[in-house]
Amino acid sequence: MELVALPGRDLLGDAYAAEPVAVVADRGGDDADAVVSGLRERGWTVRRVDLSGSPAVFDGETTELENLLAQHLQGRVDLCVNLLDGDTWDAGVRQVAETILVAKHAYAALTETAEAGSRAGFVTVTRLDGGLGLRGGRPAAEALAGGVGGVVKTLGCEAPGVFCRALDVDPGVDRDDFVAALLGEIADAATDTAEVGVDAAGARWTVVPGEFGFAVAQRDEIGGDVTDIGVDVGDTLVVTGGARGVTALCVRALARHTEAAFVLLGRTELADEPSWARGVADSGLKAAAIEDIKAGGERPTPREVERRYRDQIAQREIRATIEAVRRAGSEAGYLAVDVTDPAAVRAALAPLRDRITGVVHGAGVLADAYLPDKTGDEIHRVFQTKLTGLRTVLDVLDTDSLRHLVLFTSVAGLLGNAGQADYAAANEALCRLAASWKRQRPDCHVTAIDWGAWDGGMVTPGLRDLFHARGVRLLEPEAGAQAFVEQFGKERADDVCVLVGEAKSLSAGDPGAAASFTAHRDIATLAGDPVLDAHVVGEHVVLPATFGLGWMIHVAERAHPGRRVVEVRDFQVYKGILFDGSLAGSQHVVVEPAGHADGNALVKVSVRTGTGAALPVLHYAATLVLSASLADAPVVSGWTTGSPGEGGSLGEGPENGLDIYRDAILFHGPQLQGLRRVLHHSDDRLVLECRLPDTVVGFGAYRGELHSPVLCDLLLQGPSVHGNRLLGQASLPLGFGRAEYFAALPGNEPFVLVVDGVRQAAAALTVTATACDQQGRVLQRWHDIQMVATPEMSEKFREGTRRWLAE
Repeated sequence: MELVALPGRDLLGDAYAAEPVAVVADRGGDDADAVVSGLRERGWTVRRVDLSGSPAVFDGETTELENLLAQHLQGRVDLCVNLLDGDTWDAGVRQVAETILVAKHAYAALTETAEAGSRAGFVTVTRLDGGLGLRGGRPAAEALAGGVGGVVKTLGCEAPGVFCRALDVDPGVDRDDFVAALLGEIADAATDTAEVGVDAAGARWTVVPGEFGFAVAQRDEIGGDVTDIGVDVGDTLVVTGGARGVTALCVRALARHTEAAFVLLGRTELADEPSWARGVADSGLKAAAIEDIKAGGERPTPREVERRYRDQIAQREIRATIEAVRRAGSEAGYLAVDVTDPAAVRAALAPLRDRITGVVHGAGVLADAYLPDKTGDEIHRVFQTKLTGLRTVLDVLDTDSLRHLVLFTSVAGLLGNAGQADYAAANEALCRLAASWKRQRPDCHVTAIDWGAWDGGMVTPGLRDLFHARGVRLLEPEAGAQAFVEQFGKERADDVCVLVGEAKSLSAGDPGAAASFTAHRDIATLAGDPVLDAHVVGEHVVLPATFGLGWMIHVAERAHPGRRVVEVRDFQVYKGILFDGSLAGSQHVVVEPAGHADGNALVKVSVRTGTGAALPVLHYAATLVLSASLADAPVVSGWTTGSPGEGGSLGEGPENGLDIYRDAILFHGPQLQGLRRVLHHSDDRLVLECRLPDTVVGFGAYRGELHSPVLCDLLLQGPSVHGNRLLGQASLPLGFGRAEYFAALPGNEPFVLVVDGVRQAAAALTVTATACDQQGRVLQRWHDIQMVATPEMSEKFREGTRRWLAE
């Protein structure tokens, strides 16, 4: 998992209904006062919920709190803001638990507002480190408040129509900028980002999984060929929940690579196997239990039979785990202890305190229920095992001597999972604790493992079918155990938070089509960008058409989570945007739903500038097709590298394509010079080899998942070159009829551009541009590109070329 920079906000015009109502739940303090004042100054009616009188420790008794929340969260609510400021372990846990209950009571009012057609928002606010607690900038106990992200993401799964965001602002941001950041976030047009951190410089960040492969893909056995394991003779690992389930699988795998000792903690008491169960296979235990109960003169009940069966299965699994670890050459012991009982944990571990060098916290329980039905007792049970359980173990040990701290967390926290707000929050809290622990103890191996759903354990056959139907691949037990072992390798020593499994929510809801909206953006900040400075037509920088298109695609995709633009229809350039020092007014994107086709969402999108006149200036317009899947890519027939007249293989020979720029056939500066070699050029066809670094501009605010404004500019440069040949002068695009996206263009790698389908008229040209890989597989195809040429444009091309050559 890594923090990545986010582009600036596209701010919705009239984001909320007229005369909006906000409920602010807080624990007092200057930040809360400033938020309330800031909202009221902007016309909000604010109802404030004072949670400062909450008990010091969350114990599951929530009657008084829930009555208070129910009172304030009835009636119309457009926005619910929950501010956290926990500075101790107990305060952090309590405030995260209270946030779940705030979400519970806000659910009905917010969904009603959303269903009425206006924005409804649920936002949590922390002041950790500007990086969602993942920079480790606060003490571990304080970092637990970052677990609220799990609540926010779960609410997003259960109520996909509600705008949900967890905001973390660096403590160094002054109060005015802090309030401005919050007010900006609640009006953000993007709905695909549930967590945003704002650092001291005002930059925005979010957390995403950065893929890397575990070597298990090339191995046949668990842990094969893993070297440099950082745990060995002399190490003793305490493993909570370690004798059963997936944690036990991981322990067995690690034992094959080390002679360390394992102390396994679990709640099940080990006892001699009763006579009725001896020699009976697992599948026959229930029948044997029934007969034993009858033999005792009692009537067997389903509950008692199930209890006996589960107890024997648990004990057998524990014994099997201990035996497997010992058989692998490691020492293994089992202690029956409830990790939520501090006195019991202290009594069990105190004699071993000086030996213990590592903790693996795998214990956890589920108490699934949707937010409207979630109870304080359920939250308490989940938090007790996951959070209090870890604390009780750490309190007994000499934490300065720990060399390993490995925490089992879950994709449910990373991406949210319906019915598991408490489980998601507890796991996210542990991820933040891991980041803080690592920063305070950089020599300690600290890792929080966000596990995807394992194919086994709590995943029943019914759940397995459900996951498969949703396209969620389950984690094979061998792969999971392998990943666990590799986290102890030296090359993984600095992995603080990792996802093992697929980066896909187990239950993300469909937010449906976005309603019409207008998103405002300050594009003046692009002035001086090196890439744009390479796009000078005449005297002034002109925003490339592919940036205008990418702007529209970016806004539309981020308002339709889970979908990407796979087709653009009728893209038109009406009036380019010049950076000539006179850029004024309000630039904005207008998005309007245009129905559905074949399961895809269609939206009409335009870029405009409001100047105060009756009608804004129209710059670009198109219809975008958003899909949850990609179509199969066709193959270009008749194009192969090395064919006669085709110029040889890609990457070979002089880059004669760069002469196109030097000779002012095009005007682009070096940052946009991606036409490297002319492979073929005739009146009816142009074939070019292209290669250009995919430079990110504006933190990615002008790109889509498949659309790079820098690389896609080459699909318009090629037609301009062909227009120069046929029309005898410089030409520029006015638009195109249709663009098909099958894959993203490769950055700084060669690909082929074919310009054909020529239709010529006086001073105008229409062509098709197809980008494909070396095997002819189509990456993108833009149909009916309209080019127009004028003598004046040729002089502007020469002027722009002279400028970059001089520089």
